[in-house]
Amino acid sequence: MESSNIKKDFDFTLRVLNNENNKKIHLPALQRLIKNFEKKWCDLLGPGIADFYTNRLNKKYNVLQYN
Repeated sequence: MESSNIKKDFDFTLRVLNNENNKKIHLPALQRLIKNFEKKWCDLLGPGIADFYTNRLNKKYNVLQYN
């Protein structure tokens, strides 16, 4: 896979996190989505490569958690 696909996956995941219809009940699924993203890209590119994207997704998730 090309590394440009990580950007597409990141954009999709971020778009899901930013969905205005997300509710507290969706938080476990959103966390799982982030973990799936991280696992996929760590398996494909190696550990540490996706950390930048994963950290940004986790920061967005933490903002959702406290709103």
